[in-house]
Amino acid sequence: MTKRRLLVAVVAAVLIAGCVKKMKSHRESEWHGLTETEARSKLEGKLPSRVPEDKRSAISDKVIAKMRDRGVISEDRDVADEPSETTETVDLRESAGEAAELAEN
Repeated sequence: MTKRRLLVAVVAAVLIAGCVKKMKSHRESEWHGLTETEARSKLEGKLPSRVPEDKRSAISDKVIAKMRDRGVISEDRDVADEPSETTETVDLRESAGEAAELAEN
């Protein structure tokens, strides 16, 4: 009977450890891949409102720095780095002179 109780206790401990590990990986994955701005806004929502603004920014700075060091968050992209969404095709093989001749005809 004592072996059975020991086996049940071991199985329960393994199940609890598995659940804790799954919950931890889920919490980490919801922060992974966010930009710095997105992570800051999400973190601001998690901090209680009774914390003064200067302490909130200091906490955010420290947490974001650690997340950046670990590679959890990505850098913010500049608007200039984003590809443009033009659909106009341009034929670069034509020179300006050929284009002018075609326009005259």
